[in-house]
Amino acid sequence: MKQKRHPAQLIEDQLGAAEESSGGWSAARKMAVLAGAAIGAIAAANAVIALRTPPLGAALGGVFSRYPGRYGDLAYTVKGAGSPLLLLHAASPGSSMAEWRHNFDELTQHHTVYAFDFLGWGLSDKPSQRYTAEDLIEQVQYFAEDLIGEPCALIASGSSCTLALIAAQRAPQHFSEIVLVCPSTGAATSSEVLPQRGLMSTALKFPVLGAALYNFLHSRRRLEDLARRELYFDKERVDEAVVRRHYVETHQPGARHGAASQLAGLLKADWSTAWSDLKIPALLVWGRNVLLNGLDTAPEWLALKADAELEVIDRAMLLPHVERAEEFNRIVLEWLSK
Repeated sequence: MKQKRHPAQLIEDQLGAAEESSGGWSAARKMAVLAGAAIGAIAAANAVIALRTPPLGAALGGVFSRYPGRYGDLAYTVKGAGSPLLLLHAASPGSSMAEWRHNFDELTQHHTVYAFDFLGWGLSDKPSQRYTAEDLIEQVQYFAEDLIGEPCALIASGSSCTLALIAAQRAPQHFSEIVLVCPSTGAATSSEVLPQRGLMSTALKFPVLGAALYNFLHSRRRLEDLARRELYFDKERVDEAVVRRHYVETHQPGARHGAASQLAGLLKADWSTAWSDLKIPALLVWGRNVLLNGLDTAPEWLALKADAELEVIDRAMLLPHVERAEEFNRIVLEWLSK
């Protein structure tokens, strides 16, 4: 015969059972609260970085204006007199037409010089989208056709060299000569990207965590390390002003969309066909001390286009036009005057 339990004991047992069954939910709620607090803290840190980043100013002289492209306006400047010359900055994080600040004024003494920021870079619009090599090639071609309106010389740097090549090969009527500064042989398509790079580029799209990842990848210390390791031979040039400029450029609103596209490999294209089929005069300029895709790749370039000329600037890495501006300007102006 079962022993009857006191009503008070029944109530106590029921409360205990309820506490045990809700224990899992309590833990989940705690985890949710902690996760929310962490995301809130990350969002706050992102906001502080954004608020502390000043807007970019025009780094070059001349007349500043905007050109309406397919997906947004391209910022550009023009100055000088003489035959037209178009400068293209590297399509990499922290780059802009300011890359040519040590060359622009000297070149304008002999040419009408144009420089623009690719969509997603510098002072140009930065729509929230993936950019492809085709998008940037189109910008080069249409800018030359619509705004310059006559054959112009092209000078491209680093990762923009392939873009310039393809634009010149497709529309040779718009371009007269081309100078490639430290071009890369890293031909690839988006389908050949390493999985981890693809995952990281995808992560950059998320509003809060993507911004945090971008801020980590482009912190002052990492930008300084990159500049010392790959950009400048003379490490003393990597001072606070240089680091600050790169930092401000990489932290403009919307700048991470271009970085995500580059990381995903969407800005790469096959350079070899365009280079071998190119019909206009071409000059290759390398910094002798480039670590990757450096002077050792010159034989490959010259084998595909035997009439191309090569100039090597000593004690320079990926930015010979910055580190050795006087020598670079002399080489380019003499070659263009031939």
